[in-house]
Amino acid sequence: MATDLARKYRLLFAVPGLRLSALAALTGKFQPGMYPVALLALASDRLDYSDATLVVAAASFGAMTTPLRGRLLDRYPYTAVLWPLLVLHLGSLLLFVAAARARTGTAVLVCLSVLASVSMPPIGTLTRVMWRKVVPDDLRTTALALDSVLADFGFMVGPVAAVALARSITPDAALLACGLLVAVAVPLGLRGAGARAPKEAPPRRHWAGPLCSSALRRVFSVAFCFFLGVNIMEVSLASYGHKGEVTLAGGALLSLIAMASMAGAALLGGLPARAARRLMRPTVPLGGNAVCLLLLAAAGFVHPLLVPPACLPVGFCLGPCFASVYGTAADHAGKGEEAETQSWVAAAMMAGGALGAAVGGWALAHGGLTGALLLASAAWAAGAVCGARVPRLRPAVEGARVPSGASAD
Repeated sequence: MATDLARKYRLLFAVPGLRLSALAALTGKFQPGMYPVALLALASDRLDYSDATLVVAAASFGAMTTPLRGRLLDRYPYTAVLWPLLVLHLGSLLLFVAAARARTGTAVLVCLSVLASVSMPPIGTLTRVMWRKVVPDDLRTTALALDSVLADFGFMVGPVAAVALARSITPDAALLACGLLVAVAVPLGLRGAGARAPKEAPPRRHWAGPLCSSALRRVFSVAFCFFLGVNIMEVSLASYGHKGEVTLAGGALLSLIAMASMAGAALLGGLPARAARRLMRPTVPLGGNAVCLLLLAAAGFVHPLLVPPACLPVGFCLGPCFASVYGTAADHAGKGEEAETQSWVAAAMMAGGALGAAVGGWALAHGGLTGALLLASAAWAAGAVCGARVPRLRPAVEGARVPSGASAD
């Protein structure tokens, strides 16, 4: 198993340009974890904390325009899309820093945070689409597993780095570091694997794009339910040991889950083809996650010492969930709609995460840790049911869309 794992990742990194593209992906993965914390650190230094959270919330709504940027990537050359977005994004960040230092009103900072989020170059979308085009079929699961590992690493390190920069240097240092990371990721991504491959003219499509496909709508529902459960779990576990307050023990549990998630994703990339195909069906990892979370809820109810080991199987299932959702969406994406489809998956995850953060707080207040974890398990079970409705047959032609009327049978 260990030999096969090393062989597959060795073959993956042997793909021309893949290492450079992976470095771009890693650089871009810090952004989701760092950016909200960096915004909050700078805004809260100049505004009331409640107003600062409005700035962060506005940035989250702006980030949900990712499908529009994905459509631009599908229709136009990558350089024609990413370079203007990068210039606009960096300019917005600099204006935000200047406005914060000048102590302008909340409305100005909200508008600038939305503009910076709307113009964020979609590096993650670019790398996933490019890897699928240049990586051999038998290594695609390995590539998606690598993407999940990098995402987990970015979420682990990013928030800590943002807080450290904001506290040790200046409140705006973390936000400027976010801009620097994006400025590095864009040129690396444009030079990475497959970025310069010729693009075929996309066929004429409906204005709704991937939303026309019932198969993809089900995949987007899976993504929504998945992150709904993730954020309910994170909100509830973050206050482990002291309901209503973030605790050190809660942070340690979340870190344990994140490390197990990295391990689970990495192992997925080295599995034999048949086992990997089974795990790449969304219903399998999400259903497993739902069961593991029930065991975690039971462990917390029985004895606190059982909670840390019960977190490990939850984490092992998380990494494959990411790879499964993105991979299934790519299998059913229409020709010329690959980037937009990946962007819709990300947008569905963000929407589910936003609802999960709100619902998780309510569930924790009214049902305690056990009630909140049961609700998260129900969300993942709903995602598994939606995943069972996604057609299992992979399109015969790469990029061909499954007809919108296709059933799961």
